[in-house]
Amino acid sequence: MDSAGRECIACQPALLPVFKKDKKVKPFLATNGHILVSVAALVCLAMYSDLRWRKIPNCLTLPAIALGFVLNFAGNGWNGLLFASLGFLVGMGLLILPYLMGGMGGGDVKLMGALGSLLGSHAVLNVFLYTSLIGGIIAVAVAVANRSLIEMLKRIVLFMKCVFLFQAPATGAAVFKKSPSMPYGVAIGAGTLLYLVAGKIV
Repeated sequence: MDSAGRECIACQPALLPVFKKDKKVKPFLATNGHILVSVAALVCLAMYSDLRWRKIPNCLTLPAIALGFVLNFAGNGWNGLLFASLGFLVGMGLLILPYLMGGMGGGDVKLMGALGSLLGSHAVLNVFLYTSLIGGIIAVAVAVANRSLIEMLKRIVLFMKCVFLFQAPATGAAVFKKSPSMPYGVAIGAGTLLYLVAGKIV
């Protein structure tokens, strides 16, 4: 509270808890708006493609990955290249297990890798947090629309057992494959846009 009784902006809680930002990279992101414009354009195109054709093509994700390396190298030299490389690996790693188990397409994984190369590892972890929230909401909406909410909850419980208790991994993969199809690229895109606002990266 300040002297006038108003609440301090810095004291206001964030929309969601987010991972700590890399202060060394923040000035680069703040002063290079073309990266943020590239990210916004990338996720909007990915959401449209996923909704329209149910796929995110390589002609969108692969150039975006390369662009992340080029822009970060141009802005921060070898430190920028390391920044993009770590972000790319973290972004890909976050979704590689669901992909291997048949829960999503390769385009979703490469999209997250592209976001990592553009925004870095700290930001892509936060994007994943918001994506998981929105993805859960979409999954519930799809289940309600298909009148299969109870079945979805049963699949989630079974899948958690497979992952965390190491019980019947093949069954866990089958659970993913039997789940109703969901445009996860939409969740990634919406999660990214939400983070750019709520995470105050801009």
